Amino acid sequence: MADGILGLGSSSSGVTLDQTLIDKLKAADSTSQLDPITAEIEDTEAEIEAIEAVDSKILELLTVMESFDLYTSDTNVFDEVSANTTGDSVVFDAADTSSLNAGTINISISQLATKDVYQSDIINDNEATMDDGTLSITIGDETYDFVTTGQTYEELLTEMSYNTSLDVALEQVSDESYRFVIKSAESGLTNAITIAQTGALDLGFDNIDNHVLTAQNLKATVDGIDYNLSSNKFSMDNGLIISAVETGDSSISIELDESYVVNAMESMATIYNELVDLVNSYILGDEDDTIIISDSSTLRTIMSDIKNFFYVSYGLDDEENAFIYGISFDSNGYMEIDSTVLTESLTNNFDDVKELFVGYAEKEGIGTGLKTYLDALDDSTGGLLTSYEERLDEYLETLNDDYESASEALDEKYETMSTQFAAYTVIINQMENDFASLQAIIDGDD
Repeated sequence: MADGILGLGSSSSGVTLDQTLIDKLKAADSTSQLDPITAEIEDTEAEIEAIEAVDSKILELLTVMESFDLYTSDTNVFDEVSANTTGDSVVFDAADTSSLNAGTINISISQLATKDVYQSDIINDNEATMDDGTLSITIGDETYDFVTTGQTYEELLTEMSYNTSLDVALEQVSDESYRFVIKSAESGLTNAITIAQTGALDLGFDNIDNHVLTAQNLKATVDGIDYNLSSNKFSMDNGLIISAVETGDSSISIELDESYVVNAMESMATIYNELVDLVNSYILGDEDDTIIISDSSTLRTIMSDIKNFFYVSYGLDDEENAFIYGISFDSNGYMEIDSTVLTESLTNNFDDVKELFVGYAEKEGIGTGLKTYLDALDDSTGGLLTSYEERLDEYLETLNDDYESASEALDEKYETMSTQFAAYTVIINQMENDFASLQAIIDGDD
């Protein structure tokens, strides 16, 4: 005779109302309800990563295009120059090379600007109290009085140090002796110093031998023009900064450096082609034929827009286009730069190539227009890439909410089922006990 009532609840039953059965049922529901959401979350996260990679590559291209931008705050790549110098009398520099014209500048330095420098007589005890009196120092139209009565040399040094027109020090000039040194903070005749001592004070500043360096101006000739300046460093109207370091003759030869333009355009082509490969791998399939981007229309639009910048005519009379200067695209959509043609074009038609890429306020060139376009892709108020990323982020948030809701519903369902199974088990066990008693009576009758 079979054990149990209809085989339910007994140890020999094929199906028992226990936790193992509940776990199997819940696993089956999870597979059908949660796994598809999980897969969609993973695909969306991969798509977000792909868009971020595209965005990063576009930012690289943007950085290159900024060097062709008409409105860049930095030096435009077409304004980059190279310089060759001769002589050691000056050092050349330029904060902005865009105003430097090609040509040679000749400089002759006949006299360097110097500071006024005084030293005191020997001081044997730098902590001693000075004699009564006043030390008066005149710089230009200003006179500064320092009362020495009751002060040590160190105290006088501290007081004088507050004056920014002076450079003062108490120098140890031997093992046991010091000198008070007073210098003008700046060079040139306008910063010349006059020192007077009154009262019993006598530090020796009126000794002509203690006036160790006399202030004087820089005297120089730049392309035949005489300069008489208080500083050894001066700037010309074209932005060239000249620092005189010794007397003598020097020159600087400035010429536009076409290599900057060629290198920038080659970088542009390299990054653009890397962008082509990246986008194609996401919308056409990678080496495993995996398509990451589900909606390719945005990326196709961006790539088409970028490429179209190179097919438009430029110049005030629409006389310029990229293809006559060595820029082209092959059958696979990759950009190619013929460096030989480009270099020859820069040598013979530099201004035309600059017009093509930089342009004017009334007719922007390739670089200026493309820079503006690429910059707008990440605009927070409707840029194509920004909008795409926002849609994906919103979808991912919805998927995570769906997963959480579905997971909570399953948990609730199987918590209820566990409670019901426990109640059924009690009933079944009671029925089985009652049946066992009845069976015993029947067996006893036999």
